[in-house]
Amino acid sequence: MRSAKTKPKFSKNQKDSRVTEIYRYSDFLAPKFWSTWLAIAGLHIIAWLPWRLKIGFAHLLCAVIKRFAKSRYNTVVANIRACFSDLPADEQARLIEDALFANAFGLIETAHAWVRGINGLEIEIKGWENYQAAKQDGRGILVFTCHFSMLDLGAAMLGSEIPVGTIYRKHDNPLFNYFMTRSREQFVEYTVARKDIKAMIRHLRAGDNLAYLPDQDFGPKRSVFVPFFGVPAATIPMTSQLAEAGNAIVLPISAYRVGKSPKYVMTIHPLMNIPTDDHIADTHTWVNWLEDCVREHPEQYLWFHKRFKTRPEGEPSVY
Repeated sequence: MRSAKTKPKFSKNQKDSRVTEIYRYSDFLAPKFWSTWLAIAGLHIIAWLPWRLKIGFAHLLCAVIKRFAKSRYNTVVANIRACFSDLPADEQARLIEDALFANAFGLIETAHAWVRGINGLEIEIKGWENYQAAKQDGRGILVFTCHFSMLDLGAAMLGSEIPVGTIYRKHDNPLFNYFMTRSREQFVEYTVARKDIKAMIRHLRAGDNLAYLPDQDFGPKRSVFVPFFGVPAATIPMTSQLAEAGNAIVLPISAYRVGKSPKYVMTIHPLMNIPTDDHIADTHTWVNWLEDCVREHPEQYLWFHKRFKTRPEGEPSVY
């Protein structure tokens, strides 16, 4: 047990998964954290707003993003234009605005998830039989999902139905990182730092469920280029490698919000045929699955992310 006088030094080590074991809120009372405490208080206020005010606040956020966070807005525009270049200009413009709203509302959904979990929401689960069939296998389950706009709320929905761990990236602000991790651990079984591969494999081999989201641009070092909506995207072939190392099966899950209502639908899909002996082909398999999911509710993907930041040699920047 830690001595009350011992003040742990915050580490940004992305292999260290012990955040909530090492720290406590009393470690962050210094004046340098006061602005962060105010931000956390703001998240609590947002989480408890009536639903109509949440919608209104999201529209206000859209205006703020366009005015003061133009790089984020321009990223949404560039992504939509790259992925839906076949749409007429007016439909493309409408999708850009819808995607901006969904991504802005995703910030509010995150506050709701961290503070209230899924309280106050209507959740519909489809495909429950697919999870039951997966459990019959007896091995650990790599719960495969991706960066939809309701990212943390999706995790809360998942964790309320299935015992599962999740992977996270440490935030540079130690108080916010502790708040974020502790909040997530209210609805998931455990959290693992994003580079703590040994812990991921250990959990899977023990028969645990682990949520995994590989659909971001992690640079060219360990990536292959796989078409996403016809655009080459740097993609890590880690899904099948992790499943293979952990002797796990891969169960894909998607979720979406019904219009602007507080109703959400989570779908548990049939097992994905991963891993095979071809990790590159496996990567194409899950990217194709993701593309099909995004096409159903294209505005609710995380278009804030620069998915095409890394380009094949000689290709111009998408952004």
